[in-house]
Amino acid sequence: MNSGEKDLETSSTYSADRRAKQSAGVTPPGFITAFRFVDGQALRLSWDEAREAIAGDGPTWLHLSANDDTVEGWLEGVTSMPDVAREFLNGEDKRPRVHMGTNYMYGVVADLELVAKTPDAAAPDLREVVRATGALRFYVDKNRMITVRARPLQSTDRLRHAVLEGTQFRDTVDLFAGLIRALNETFADRIDEIGDCLDDVEENVLEGSHSKCRAVLGDVRRRLVEVKRFIDPERNALSQLVLRKLEWAEPRSMEALIQAIQVLNGLGAGLEGLYERAKLLQDEIAAALSEDINRKLLWLAIMSALLLPATLVTGIFGMNVAGLPGTKDPASFWVVVGVMTGCAAITIYLLRKLRLW
Repeated sequence: MNSGEKDLETSSTYSADRRAKQSAGVTPPGFITAFRFVDGQALRLSWDEAREAIAGDGPTWLHLSANDDTVEGWLEGVTSMPDVAREFLNGEDKRPRVHMGTNYMYGVVADLELVAKTPDAAAPDLREVVRATGALRFYVDKNRMITVRARPLQSTDRLRHAVLEGTQFRDTVDLFAGLIRALNETFADRIDEIGDCLDDVEENVLEGSHSKCRAVLGDVRRRLVEVKRFIDPERNALSQLVLRKLEWAEPRSMEALIQAIQVLNGLGAGLEGLYERAKLLQDEIAAALSEDINRKLLWLAIMSALLLPATLVTGIFGMNVAGLPGTKDPASFWVVVGVMTGCAAITIYLLRKLRLW
C-alpha cells in the first residue's frame, strides 16, 4: 500500500470515527453551552439536545468553539442555515461586520479575551488586557442564535452568566441585544479604568508634578488608541441594524437592540472625549515643561549678565603685560573687587529698570 492510499485510509477512518462519536452522543470539546428559551426562561441543553433544538422552532442559543473540527463538521450539516452563513461561521474572518438577509443576519463583533483570575493572582496589566482582543462570529434568525469563537471572550461569558442568573429573553433578537449590552459593559469597564488613570494624571498635573506624568500619560493615550481601534469599526458595523431594521424581528426586541447599539455609540463618544482630554493634558504638560526650561534659561542669562563685567575686569587684569596699574599696591585687589561689585549692582539695576528680571 503506497503513502497516498494510507493517507486516504487514515482520513476515512478519522471521518468515520468522528461520525461515530457524534451518533453515539459524545460531547465534543468545541461544545461550550446551549440554552433553549421557553416563555423567556432558559433551559440548559446537552450536546444532543442542542443538536435537536437547533433545527426546531423555539428560540435557542448555541455557543461553540472554533478550535474543534467536530463542531466545524457538524455545522456543515446544519441545513436550517443559509450556506453563506454556515461557511462564514466556519471561516476565520475577524473584522467587525454585519450581513443581513431576508430573515437572518450574521457577522463578527470584536471583544476582549477573558482573562482567568485566581484569588491570589495580581490584577493583569491593563495594556495586556486591552491588546488581547478576539473575534466572535454569530448567526441570528428567528429561532436560533449561534456564536463561534476561537478563545474565551468576556461578553459571551457575561451573557452566559446573565442567562444562568435568570435574565429573561423573549427571542433571539432580544438575546442578541443582551450580547451587545454585555459587550457595552466590557467596553465600559475598560473605559472607566482608563478614565480613572487619566484623572490621576490630571491631578498630578494640577499639583505641578508634571515631570513624572509624561510616561504615564503616553501609556494612557496608547491604551485609548488600542480600544478605539476596534470599537469604531464595531460601531459602524452595528449601525446598519439601526438604519435597516430587521423586518422579521419583534418590535420590542428590535427596540432593545437599537437601544443597546445607541449605548455603544455613546461609549464611543465618551472614548473620543477621553482621547481629546488626554491630548489637552499632553499639551498642558508640554507647556509646563517649556515654561520650566524658559525659566532656567532666564536664570542662566541673568547669571551671564551679572558675571560679564566681572569677567571683563578679570580678563583685563589677568594680562601679563607691563604697565598694569596696581601691581605694586596692596590695596589694588580690593579696589578691583569693589569695581566688579559695583558693575554687578549696576547690571541688576538696569535689568530691573528694563523689566528683564
